[in-house]
Amino acid sequence: MTDIILDKDQLVDNIRAQFRSMDALKYKRSLLEFEDNDGGFLGDNVFETSFKLQDGASPLIYEVSGPYDVISNEYATIGRVYQNGQRIFEADIKDQIQQRTAAMVWLSFDAIGHTPKNILVIGAGKLAAETVRYLKHFMPGLSSLDYHARNARPDTFETTCSELGIAATYQTNLDMSAYDTIIMVTNTNTPLITSDNVESLAENAVIASLCTTSLVGEITGEIYGRKDVNVIFDYDLTRRFTPDMKKAEEAGHLSDVTYLNDIMNGEQSIDLAAKRTILRLTGTPMQNIAVIEMLRDQ
Repeated sequence: MTDIILDKDQLVDNIRAQFRSMDALKYKRSLLEFEDNDGGFLGDNVFETSFKLQDGASPLIYEVSGPYDVISNEYATIGRVYQNGQRIFEADIKDQIQQRTAAMVWLSFDAIGHTPKNILVIGAGKLAAETVRYLKHFMPGLSSLDYHARNARPDTFETTCSELGIAATYQTNLDMSAYDTIIMVTNTNTPLITSDNVESLAENAVIASLCTTSLVGEITGEIYGRKDVNVIFDYDLTRRFTPDMKKAEEAGHLSDVTYLNDIMNGEQSIDLAAKRTILRLTGTPMQNIAVIEMLRDQ
């Protein structure tokens, strides 16, 4: 099933619907990290179990696991569904995980009322390309963007963008000051936004951080506690799922966090013009369930 391309509009709608029915979902998630003999980051495994309540009937139990190793820079993602003690569905959902992450980026922008204009993508791998595909689908007029990576990718990332009708320009030196939209799709071991450079960002900049497989986050912890920054998490476990978030929590930097679902259902609002906005997206059970249910319908 890895070659199945999910309908973009339907996937975004299905993720949104899962968020709206979160009260019926009970989930737990763990990140198991591994180091080599010298203490270097070797890889991890995200393991997630969700119980979807069924009005007194046996719940649907969703299980997702995703082992990753830094040497190959590849991961696997397997989704399973159980009910009444029986496995009723199993699929390799690796490619669909990239699709649902890209869908979540767009859904988040849409939910907070942000329309990207000047875009910088940090990273140029498969997920970066998939994210651009979703941006182009929902913004057909998108014709250009900049990107920064360890090396220029004219044969992969730029080619994908060109096929979509987008001119992708490689930025040799990372300068984030000119953009209203920054999408971080990288497993960096060096924070990209710190107290030294955060004020150089445009005041209305929206930063989507997708970092989940690095011992060091893309944004240093104190940034989340600044009064001139909106902080939006995709769901509650983001607060303590990764080592950088745990440290930020322990330091008291996460006392004023808004959850995306509260914006989606109208319980909270944010001022995009007055503050820089960070969307921290670690990947939710709602996204995974939306993918699995779409695959079950194939």
